[in-house]
Amino acid sequence: MMGVSAGYPQSYDAFNDRASFEYKTSFIPRKCYNTGRWIWGLAMRGRRVIMGPGDDIIEDRWYHRHEAVIMML
Repeated sequence: MMGVSAGYPQSYDAFNDRASFEYKTSFIPRKCYNTGRWIWGLAMRGRRVIMGPGDDIIEDRWYHRHEAVIMML
């Protein structure tokens, strides 16, 4: 799933309220969830764990380190 395209304000996303965010080093190339830019190296990872009656679901979203600063404001 792709994030909000560049140039438009990000609307409410329940993921941001329920996820834990931390800076991680990405050793494999990943795409920024908001912009689609390729990430290599230091980036912000958001992880949300959905627990239910079956197996737990882990959802990760990666953000470019500059986009993460803007998102936290």
